[in-house]
Amino acid sequence: MMRSSIWRFLVICFLVSGGPANACSGEDNCAAGLVVKHYSSTGPAQKTLAVFLHGDVSAGGSADYMLSSAQRFVADVPGAHAVVMLRPGYFDRNNVASEGSDCGRRNCYTEGVIRSVSAAIAEVKMRYGAKTVLGFGHSGGSAILANVLASSPGLMTGAILTSCPCDIRSWKRSWSNSLSPLDVVGRIPSSTKVVAVTGRDDSNTVPAIAERYVAALKAAGKDGTMILVDGTHDYRSVRSSALEQLKAMAAR
Repeated sequence: MMRSSIWRFLVICFLVSGGPANACSGEDNCAAGLVVKHYSSTGPAQKTLAVFLHGDVSAGGSADYMLSSAQRFVADVPGAHAVVMLRPGYFDRNNVASEGSDCGRRNCYTEGVIRSVSAAIAEVKMRYGAKTVLGFGHSGGSAILANVLASSPGLMTGAILTSCPCDIRSWKRSWSNSLSPLDVVGRIPSSTKVVAVTGRDDSNTVPAIAERYVAALKAAGKDGTMILVDGTHDYRSVRSSALEQLKAMAAR
């Protein structure tokens, strides 16, 4: 009886989850093994590419909640490209998944993940002939992009880091597998523009975390800016302000 109940439970879980995810393939939706969704706008080519990277989505489910932000960016910046990228192990609403592991959606800002994201950014940069690549992250995605800025100097010319846990040691002391952006600010080129955007009422990645990171950037002679906006850790509450910063960065 117990074995039968367990089997029924597993079948229900399979059906609810939609079954095993499919791996991405082809240039239309894949780069270095990671799921990507590409958008472009009309107008003279600016050779500008924005890469959107999501947070941990620790509650589960698909991780492509930044699609509308990428669409809005290309609508407002003529001739630009945008790519929504899924971190290793994450899947989209069509159940297509990036290669690799999501580490149970915690403690996963590892060297391997950072290398995977860097490789995917380099691939789409070449694919779309971009001269200027701008990162746009949320929460854990911001931490990964901040690490990419340091591990692959010059790959991106700037980044908007929303709700960034940029000081991992003060945010999650037990996350020993994750690289902390605060520890590698010295490797970021001084020409790279970094803007941290955090909600005043963010009780998760509290403003002091990003403030500490930006202070370290400035102390190291880097181009860092901290912006506090009305909002919480919920991406929707900081999205509009952050996108305005991204458009301003693209216009430089």
